[in-house]
Amino acid sequence: MGSLFFYFFYQSFLALPAGALCAFFFCRYERKRLCRARRQELERQFKDWLEMAASHLQAGYSVENAFIRAGRELNLLYDENADIRKEARSMEHLLTNNVPLERILSDLGERSGAEDICNFADVFAAGKRSGGDLREMIGNCCEMILMKQEVEREIRTLLHGKILEQRIMCLMPFGIVCYISVSSPGYFADLYHNPAGICIMSVCLLGYLFAVGLSLRIVRIEV
Repeated sequence: MGSLFFYFFYQSFLALPAGALCAFFFCRYERKRLCRARRQELERQFKDWLEMAASHLQAGYSVENAFIRAGRELNLLYDENADIRKEARSMEHLLTNNVPLERILSDLGERSGAEDICNFADVFAAGKRSGGDLREMIGNCCEMILMKQEVEREIRTLLHGKILEQRIMCLMPFGIVCYISVSSPGYFADLYHNPAGICIMSVCLLGYLFAVGLSLRIVRIEV
């Protein structure tokens, strides 16, 4: 795909090796996108875990047992390969080996890079050191995380149409050039295989990449 992209701009097979460089950056972007989506999904699952733990705390369980029982109940919501179920099993194992809960939560936040989990781990550790009301604290954290996720969901809903327009606009230049090339052969002949044409197409390529990168930043709004 990257080789075809460069061939489109230069109409020369000498530009095909540059496609490997394009593919490298595309793979990096796609990996970051997938990691961001996985992190957002983990935050959503962690919110469900907190809500279950809060309900067990209200029933009189200790905070450690509340998280263990809530982790077991996650089996009813998520499949075997869900990240949150793996983390719940790991937490249960560590708690049975007397590892402090605040350390487990802090480690989970650092490994996942999830802002909500990191913030909760910090608040939980501070509340436990100060002897605060953990039931109220966890309930408040659940409410704040839920509000944040609701805002993110509303933003994604509002931006859905704009994201579709952005993808169409990214493909529009290729469609226009292909249409003119088919309907009027030789119309762009002066832009290829000569120094001036190569410079012009290079400027167009840089402008296109800048516009695509800018549009991706515009439609990616984080709360």
